[in-house]
Amino acid sequence: MSKVQSLWSKADRFLSLSRKIFINSLTAIFLIVITFAILAGIGSSFVPEEKIDTKNKILWFKPIGVVVDNSVSSSSSLDSLLLGTADIKQHELDELLKVLNGAATDENLSAVYINVTELGMYYASAFEIANAVKNIRENGKRVIAYGENYGNQAYLISSQANDVILNKYGQLSSFGFSRKREYVKDLYKNIKLNQHVFIAGEWKTGPEPFTRNNMSEEDKVQWNDFAVPLWQKMTDFMENGRNLTNGTIQDYGDGFWELALSEPEVSQIALNSGLVDYVFTSEELRRWFFEEFPNTENDINKLPDSISIYDYLSTIESEKNDSKNKIAIVNIEGAIATGESSYGIAGSDTIVKNIRKAIKDNSVKALVLRVNSPGGGVYPSELITNSLKEFKETGRPIVSSMGDIAASGGVWVTTLSDEIWAKKETLTGSIGVYGLLTTTEGLYDWAGVQVDGVSSTEAARWDTRSDMPENVTNAIQASVDSTYEKFVTKVSENRDMRYEEVHAVAKGRIWSGEKASQLGLIDFLGNLDDAVSSASSLANLENYKVITYVKELDPFEVFLSELLDNLDIKINLSQKTKTMINFFSNQYNFIDIDEDINITSYCFECEYFFTK
Repeated sequence: MSKVQSLWSKADRFLSLSRKIFINSLTAIFLIVITFAILAGIGSSFVPEEKIDTKNKILWFKPIGVVVDNSVSSSSSLDSLLLGTADIKQHELDELLKVLNGAATDENLSAVYINVTELGMYYASAFEIANAVKNIRENGKRVIAYGENYGNQAYLISSQANDVILNKYGQLSSFGFSRKREYVKDLYKNIKLNQHVFIAGEWKTGPEPFTRNNMSEEDKVQWNDFAVPLWQKMTDFMENGRNLTNGTIQDYGDGFWELALSEPEVSQIALNSGLVDYVFTSEELRRWFFEEFPNTENDINKLPDSISIYDYLSTIESEKNDSKNKIAIVNIEGAIATGESSYGIAGSDTIVKNIRKAIKDNSVKALVLRVNSPGGGVYPSELITNSLKEFKETGRPIVSSMGDIAASGGVWVTTLSDEIWAKKETLTGSIGVYGLLTTTEGLYDWAGVQVDGVSSTEAARWDTRSDMPENVTNAIQASVDSTYEKFVTKVSENRDMRYEEVHAVAKGRIWSGEKASQLGLIDFLGNLDDAVSSASSLANLENYKVITYVKELDPFEVFLSELLDNLDIKINLSQKTKTMINFFSNQYNFIDIDEDINITSYCFECEYFFTK
């Protein structure tokens, strides 16, 4: 027995020693890595910045990702490391325009290369970028556009270039707008689920997929009223940029599939129609560039000498402004929800914090609310409005600037504004409310599951596993109707219109910014700069500087992000491990507060932007 104990004792000492060595080694490696990272950061601060030379270079304008008003972190660095999920690259519209506008008058640049086929954006942003490209060409600088597959927005921008090039194996797919939705009324019926819909506003077509098997006439009318004029404006702009006869692009879209029967290499159809100047393979494009803009190394296998977007942005000197007067911009970007902001989500916690900063800063003389949101929850929208009310009570003006989309909750948050600005192409309106509630009594009956028990009160007796009583249905509809009435009242008070006037153009219907201006739902047509300038006039400011509040980052996340970027570390996990981490991180709640009713105020096409 003693020999056995001695053997196990030695084994225990060996394992303990091995564990200590392993842990201490890992700790030492981690500390060494952090030390070198810190030293590298300190050392780099003493190295003078290398001056970026733009002489005889091409501005390489190829942003990949999405256009936003204000970029915000969408996931933690630790998640990105473990799960291999990189943040969606966000490009701020103001920075992209600053680069293009700077290039228009930069004599050092030999040309500008445009490739926006991998850049997602709304129509209003696309028009601003397209106008900036047009300005470069009209200033006498050569613009070359290239793409693998041109959609509506990409071709709108590229059509303003001197040379438009399409990849030989690509396609020009600028076919206009198509609104298709999946209607699941029969699906819910087949799987024994009952979807109860409560609507205030007959044009509020968001929940139609649950109530219909096809598109309603109201949805068709409001969509066409928005899309048809916009498509006409886009085709006019494209055809003017290409010197094409009116109707060329409409004819191209209408006859494309017939043309493809005789010309299966569809890139040639675009060439034959005059929509592009060249059709190249990647190798042919490189040779063409070498002939037009030979690089300094005289290497035919290399692209021309170029400068990237953000390197070029760093060469543009910002105007120095020491004014003590500030105009603060607060962004509402994405679907409005409670919590912190992230990509695609306008978190009320973050937004309220930013408004609170403006309230407490006496040097902020006016606030510009920049809205780029399809709507969201009533509760977080009201949280934002309440904080704006507190700012307004200090006697300082609020001006709202609507971006690409400001509908439903995106309108709600502007109802304390002294002025509301929008672009002609802004999608706005959708002043309406709906609620969704799914009950499972049919599924339980089908499965043979009976629900029974006792409840302390009559209100607690019913739950979603049973038929919805009439009094519950009526109560929920009354709540939705009340919210709609409050919504219309807010708008009517802000617009100085009678309730009936607003109600007539509300009812959940969407409008373009241009039409909203005619209806009195906004004050002026213009961009963010126009709104800022107007805010300065309302605040009687002759000199001021503009500040934009951003989401505060957790210090550890900032450190970890910088560390990982510098070290270029990547941990490869199996797909099963990633799935499990995702499940426990995002999907599984040990304590779940079940909200049976969720009243929302989304715009007519929120299913494209946000799924709750």
